[in-house]
Amino acid sequence: MDTAGKEESAGPQDGVPDRVRARKKAQHRSLLIHAAGDAVLNHGVRGATIDRIQQVSGLSRGMISLHFGSKENLLMALIEQLAEEYTENWRAAVDLSSKDPAHRLVALMRADFAPSVLNRRNMVIWFAFRAETPANPQYRPFVDSRESNFRQAMTDICRALSGPQKEREAEQRAYALTALLEGMWADFHLNPDTFDRDEALETCLLTARSLFPGHRF
Repeated sequence: MDTAGKEESAGPQDGVPDRVRARKKAQHRSLLIHAAGDAVLNHGVRGATIDRIQQVSGLSRGMISLHFGSKENLLMALIEQLAEEYTENWRAAVDLSSKDPAHRLVALMRADFAPSVLNRRNMVIWFAFRAETPANPQYRPFVDSRESNFRQAMTDICRALSGPQKEREAEQRAYALTALLEGMWADFHLNPDTFDRDEALETCLLTARSLFPGHRF
């Protein structure tokens, strides 16, 4: 009989302080998401079965139901968390840069090569979910051309660099740079052991200099 989920969802009468129970729930939720990530990493999205997630996490099937309701919701939580971590990374980098749009563009591109986001685990998981989007369109907002906020930030920076009355050119340049960064991610995904982050960033900066010759990068 699976009693772990029942114990964790017990009320105040069980004598366990609410803060302790909340911390335990958060720990179990985090553990399940990490275990789901391991399962996708090693077996793909479709191979991330409940049995495999249980084996990695050491938690019961009841815990998955308690925290997420279903395996599908757990997988959604995984890709949502990956997207949130990515967004937090580039936003923090841009916020710390100066107001100069050239500096902000460098910060935005440099953030894409940070080991905290560009690593083997993240890339395998990200591309695994991307491959599933035709059959599972609910994944698309989290893996399609990064995410809308990133694309908007890139477009806004390109507008500032392009100057007034060059809206179309700014959008095209933002598209080109976003595609270039995605290409770098694909290169890392296929060649994680030989990928050179510094060379990749310099290639992006070379492209930026060509697109915006009046600015220094």
